[in-house]
Amino acid sequence: MKHSLWAAVILAAALACVLGFARFFPPQDPDKGLRRVNLATLLPQAKDGPAIPDTIPPPAPLPEPAGPDTSAHRILFVGDSMVEGLRYRLSQYATANGHTMQCVIWYSSSSKYWAKSDTLSHFIRKFDPTYIFLCIGANELFVRNIDERDDAVGEIIREIGSLPFIWIGPPNWKPDTGINDILLRRCGRKRYYPSLRLHYERAKDGAHPVLKSYNMWADSVSVWLRDSSAHPIRWDIPAQDTPKTHGVTLLSPPKD
Repeated sequence: MKHSLWAAVILAAALACVLGFARFFPPQDPDKGLRRVNLATLLPQAKDGPAIPDTIPPPAPLPEPAGPDTSAHRILFVGDSMVEGLRYRLSQYATANGHTMQCVIWYSSSSKYWAKSDTLSHFIRKFDPTYIFLCIGANELFVRNIDERDDAVGEIIREIGSLPFIWIGPPNWKPDTGINDILLRRCGRKRYYPSLRLHYERAKDGAHPVLKSYNMWADSVSVWLRDSSAHPIRWDIPAQDTPKTHGVTLLSPPKD
């Protein structure tokens, strides 16, 4: 009798547990499947940002630009008759800063003649320069077929290849038909110096600067070369007694 009473008590307790579980935890609907839980609702939310802070470090700052190239260069300076006046002052800069300079002056030449001949390639092979200066364009300020000069300038740059260079634009005495625009587009602002922005005292022909203006022009190019060009080199202001040391090759005007 005692065992029967205990069994009844145990059954009653088990039944009470089953009924309580069914009341507070109803069975899932098998047609609806498992319920999705949004983890975002379980995480603490900030008012003005994501729940988890961004732990990715910021990118490293870019290194500072390198200073001027301090190595000694073999400079080849080629161009039309404007090279004649520029070479004196620029050769002083070259000498004062440990460089050498070879000048090739092709009188009355233009980008068209330089591009159609092997003149530039010949002197690159002969002098083996590490830097090239060009001053070509004064003889094509007023050409009408300016589009063909675009290809000519491109061919000259192709001949230069990977050598660093600057192109000194012509010292306009009147507005041109587009040669300076071509030089800017082909060379870019860090390889083309816009000489047309300077004011010159001219010689009797009205085109070539006088020596004082040539020196001013060379000084302006030099500041830009040292501080703003694509490949700055050591190019500090020379002392007044610095010798004008350079080699010169003179070429006769081209024949049409």
